[in-house]
Amino acid sequence: MKKVRYQASLLIVLVIFIYGCASTRPAALPSDESARLPWGALDLDIESDHSEYTLKKSMGEALEIKLKNYSGSETAIPLNILALSGGGSGGAYGAGVLSGWKERGDLPQFDIVTGISTGSIMASFAFLGGENIDTLQDIFTTLETENLYTSRLLNWFSQASINDTRPLKEKLIKGINEPFLAKIAAEHKKGRRLYMGTTNLDTGQLVVWDMGAIASSNRPNKVQRYRDIIYASSAVPILFPPQFIEVDVEEKKFYQMHVDGGLYSNVFMIGLLVNWSDVLHVSAKNRDRFDANLYVIANRKYRESHAYKPSPLEATEVIGSLLLVATDLLFDRTIHRIYESAQTRNIKFHMATIPNGTDFISSPMDFIPEEMQGLFSLAYEQALSGYPWQTKIELDEYDKSGR
Repeated sequence: MKKVRYQASLLIVLVIFIYGCASTRPAALPSDESARLPWGALDLDIESDHSEYTLKKSMGEALEIKLKNYSGSETAIPLNILALSGGGSGGAYGAGVLSGWKERGDLPQFDIVTGISTGSIMASFAFLGGENIDTLQDIFTTLETENLYTSRLLNWFSQASINDTRPLKEKLIKGINEPFLAKIAAEHKKGRRLYMGTTNLDTGQLVVWDMGAIASSNRPNKVQRYRDIIYASSAVPILFPPQFIEVDVEEKKFYQMHVDGGLYSNVFMIGLLVNWSDVLHVSAKNRDRFDANLYVIANRKYRESHAYKPSPLEATEVIGSLLLVATDLLFDRTIHRIYESAQTRNIKFHMATIPNGTDFISSPMDFIPEEMQGLFSLAYEQALSGYPWQTKIELDEYDKSGR
């Protein structure tokens, strides 16, 4: 009995000690400054002209450059948009689609690329295109879970997560550097745009980052900001530590807590939801010259629940299942909204998703090379043969399944 009490006392002391050593978050923004954006984040208010980075300026300049490049031509102006979704190790599917498409020889140069969660890891390489697409195959067929994160219970008390993501951050440090950003900046100057999304937990809002503008800036911390955004966009809450992003207010430093952008929207496309003529100052005549195509590459299934897998009564498994159900539902609803928006604005819609009825990936949080290689190969062969894009979504289909 004394031994049991002794062990219990030790446990209590240990818990108190851990809590005592727990980290506190960096200073949060004062409430009257809560709407302030960190540098590099787009002000999505279509009426705003005051911020250094605004949707109006970013998208408007991109379309102006495109129009200028076709000023002497009467032909339709191609505008190709790529949106990469979340999906964890399901990113092997998107990597396979892009690789097979490239090998086929008709992969377009995308004018606008967006990425969120796993899509944010893919987005820079898809944006640069060419041999950079090959890097996606390496990432999504060879990386193992321990190369990205390791389980560490003590993280719960210090970083509000149950995993240590130092391996992932070390890979970002090695892969994202000055020469890499110089390539992104060169494409941004041509009028191409690369956007990534994170979720600001302090405000509960989606934050969209203009990655090309960040890469083009003269700020000394631009490389670190670029890395932080990719990490934050893929940092699944509870499973991974959040990323604190610095915001300056009158020479004082405050921090916002950012996590996985997929928590807010599992795929996104800004600019579709605004009237180009009214907001971006593109005349109706020129607006109608654009032959706009939106390609959504989903690293997950559409309108199919995940494979039957009874969850054991373990915190990590239950949390993982909850997140999977939530993101499945969010993705379905988001795709419905994007499709309707594209239809309204005469933008051709194309979607690639992991085929329903297939079960290559046991869990999107587990990076198992054998599983990812199988999924990559399936997508590669589909794209090499000419991908069977889904171009239509029945509007009443959304209600039939109850999702």
